[in-house]
Amino acid sequence: MFCEHGPHFLELTNSGPLKGKRLAVKDLFQLKGEKNTAGNPEWYNTHPAATKTATSLRQLLEAGATFVGFTHLDELAYSMQGSNLHYGCADNPRLPGYFCGGSSMGSAAAVAAGMADIALGTDTGGSVRVPASYCGLFGIRTSHSLIPTDGVIGLAPCFDTVGWFSQTPSLLLDVGKILIPAQHLSTNKVTRLVICPEIHQLADPSIRVAIQELIPTLSDQFSLCETIHLPDTELLGELADIFRILQGRAITNTHRVWLRKYQPVFAQDIAARITMALSIGDDEVLWAANRRRRWCQWMERLLPDNNSVLLIPTTPTTAPKKGGAIEADKLQKHRQRLLGLTAIAGLWGAPQCHLPLFSIRESHSDRDTEVQKPSGFSLIMAPNRDLSLLTLIKQLTQYLQDITGSTRGTA
Repeated sequence: MFCEHGPHFLELTNSGPLKGKRLAVKDLFQLKGEKNTAGNPEWYNTHPAATKTATSLRQLLEAGATFVGFTHLDELAYSMQGSNLHYGCADNPRLPGYFCGGSSMGSAAAVAAGMADIALGTDTGGSVRVPASYCGLFGIRTSHSLIPTDGVIGLAPCFDTVGWFSQTPSLLLDVGKILIPAQHLSTNKVTRLVICPEIHQLADPSIRVAIQELIPTLSDQFSLCETIHLPDTELLGELADIFRILQGRAITNTHRVWLRKYQPVFAQDIAARITMALSIGDDEVLWAANRRRRWCQWMERLLPDNNSVLLIPTTPTTAPKKGGAIEADKLQKHRQRLLGLTAIAGLWGAPQCHLPLFSIRESHSDRDTEVQKPSGFSLIMAPNRDLSLLTLIKQLTQYLQDITGSTRGTA
């Protein structure tokens, strides 16, 4: 899960709100004097050492966190599987033999294994939210442009965000108070919980049932729990393609020169996506941009104020099993299902946080055994309401702990 290059112990100060907290860092965040791979050895070989440290990383170090290593990621962060042709595949510490999810696989694995208290990741199309779901962690994708991404190697700048993982909502909030700019540090009471059944249908039945069973308990913490139906299900079904096209064009604009000059070797699925991105036409981009605007208008109607929050499944399935060849069409269909959910917040530029508050029991007929798999759900708020979202997550987790007697994720 950890890279060989870079320091494995670095402190800037022995005081601050994060004193004693171990920080793992996705190998996209620049650290002065060090090089990054961005998940591909050709990137490491063709780019110089950083001349300054990424703002978000510097802020956490100045708050007392201890840097314990760079972590592996999928190549260029262009995957949500959690596997790397060059550096291997991190095993899921909470579910051995299964994928961690990507692209922030090493960061999620480090926290899930107890080798880091906090881990920085990036989330463009789901790269924090998916590993958080698969590994049973709290993880946030922040509002687009809220937290500076300078010093962070980008994938698609129009969607790239800084995110992070922890095992507790308290620590997730502590990090937010450091990274979220001062002008956005106010909070408001969230009074309205929104459920959209059409969105829930994108997940497997077992996840839908678990969420449905939890809603009556969660709704006690809100003045209003409202079910709103999506009138345009065709638009919902298009979200994955809208995101794919707009992300692909942004990737092309960002990396075209480097890709053509060095022709790096990629895993087959990532190479296919890069070829697709390079072939996207202007008419496709225009269609996707228009449909994105329509989706954002719908989200603004769904969450019209700062007091509302939307509950959705984070991923359509639990973590896939490792091992054996995965057919390209099955891999693509799985990615399409993931994007159908992650694009909901991504296209709007909104904050989304995963809460690992339930697991799914699945049977293995070949071995006549059962396995408990991490899962959970997500909450989404309007853009730039990140601190309110983090505060709400801490409150809800504590409330559920109080009524169930569980200590999971409350420290």
